[in-house]
Amino acid sequence: MEEEAEIQGHRLYTGATIEEQAAVGRIASWAASVEQNLAELCVSLINQQDHEVGYAVIANMSAGSMIQLAKKLVNDSDAVPEQERADFLALLIAAQAGLKERNKILHASTGELRIGDKPHFFHRRKRGSVASGPQPYWEATEYGQDELDEIGARLFKVSDDLWAYVNLPAD
Repeated sequence: MEEEAEIQGHRLYTGATIEEQAAVGRIASWAASVEQNLAELCVSLINQQDHEVGYAVIANMSAGSMIQLAKKLVNDSDAVPEQERADFLALLIAAQAGLKERNKILHASTGELRIGDKPHFFHRRKRGSVASGPQPYWEATEYGQDELDEIGARLFKVSDDLWAYVNLPAD
């Protein structure tokens, strides 16, 4: 009879099942796709004829900065038709919300703690000024398998919707 393989510590102590860990991986993958499509979108909005200009502008920008830039650029661009601008801005807000939720998961620590059927994700949260006041504290959020899958699905949809705007028609 074969002995059951020992689960390594780095897998055992996450507090998440293999399926939950896979869902976290999909969140990471689709969030990266959102960020890549945001970059390509900004490049297209900055200069459709010379992408090198766009790449120079967005070099070292965070995803949040690219979202803010895209919000400003869309109002000055003929590439996004006037009737689509509200939907476009809503998409950027959805991207921002999805990436914020991703951060709560990917920048969190997990442990053996589970409440019910959900692992805890511990992340730091700043409340107000921290320079001379209280330091940030740890906040716990619980996500079950279905919730993790839903976050991944939303990030996939945002990524797919952003891609539709990446190759905008020329002005």
